[in-house]
Amino acid sequence: MVYKKEDIKFESISPISFENLCYDLVVKYGYTNVIWRKGGADDGRDIEAKLIFNNAIKSKQTKWFFECKHYTKGVPPEHLNSKITWADAEQPDFLIIFCSSYISNNARDWLEKISNSKNYEITIIEGEEIKERLLNYPELIEQYFSISRYEKLFKDIKDFKNKFNIEPSYELIKEIVVNINPEKLSIQEICFLLISFYKQYNDFYLRNERYGDFTSGIVEPFLEFIKNTCHDNELIMFKKYEGKYDLLDGNGFVYEIDDWHDLEDDEEFNDWHIKYVNFHHYILHLNPNESQEHWKLANYLLIFHKDVAIEIFYLESYEVRVIKDFKVEHYKKLSIDLGDDFLKSFDDYKSKFCKSS
Repeated sequence: MVYKKEDIKFESISPISFENLCYDLVVKYGYTNVIWRKGGADDGRDIEAKLIFNNAIKSKQTKWFFECKHYTKGVPPEHLNSKITWADAEQPDFLIIFCSSYISNNARDWLEKISNSKNYEITIIEGEEIKERLLNYPELIEQYFSISRYEKLFKDIKDFKNKFNIEPSYELIKEIVVNINPEKLSIQEICFLLISFYKQYNDFYLRNERYGDFTSGIVEPFLEFIKNTCHDNELIMFKKYEGKYDLLDGNGFVYEIDDWHDLEDDEEFNDWHIKYVNFHHYILHLNPNESQEHWKLANYLLIFHKDVAIEIFYLESYEVRVIKDFKVEHYKKLSIDLGDDFLKSFDDYKSKFCKSS
């Protein structure tokens, strides 16, 4: 998801959740041996961690204390005094004070006066700065501040896909598309939804016989967003595997053309089940001629949308390319090789089965 500072409302979470958020942020920053001392009396550090500094000559492990103050007003000095006393006793290298609001003027003046006498460095990170830092980690904002049930639903969809490889159903994809503005999603998330939709297109189309609610147009807002946002850059990851992949499976117009050509002379063949579609999805076997440890599976999706061709490649992450002013006769500009006879086959197929043009 794409978030702004306005989406981060510390007043909407509890003090325990704020500590948990600070803990997760510390982990994101690469600290080790992170300990959250939750449930203890308010006379010590909330979080303790280690961080190793390395250079060409020597490495040094440093000790960090983090204090988390969840306040709606300024934090007064008397609410920090016990933390300073504890740090004086334990002697960390750094004491960091996370504050969801701000430090009062009295507390700021007091900390400035005592800091020069300490053997450790005191740093204050107030609410606005924490928000700026959190913008680099939208997954944390999503976890702690997402209030839309559709945003939470989308988070669950992604979790189920990542953890259990469970594809979202048509109903779930439709809920997300209808209720979340594309501008709220990252390009990676939009690509995830598009590949999920098109790789299951045939299943969705067949289930329509029972439910009668399927329409390919539900993803139109996402296609428009990609068309207007992305550029005609090479698929860098895919380029590395040029000539080093096999086409394993998929669905879309390439296979529809093959089916039609295979069956058109069959006397029992009815073309009612052939439908014009404007996409093709492939599962790719990468490095098929190398040893097994180099094998990989990837997804490639091609969509003809109005006057552009949209290409999406997925291997651990998504990359997308939009070819402007695209016509089918430009097919050799695509990243994937569709073969020398593709244009004639596609034109024949489109003229026979396309009802809209």
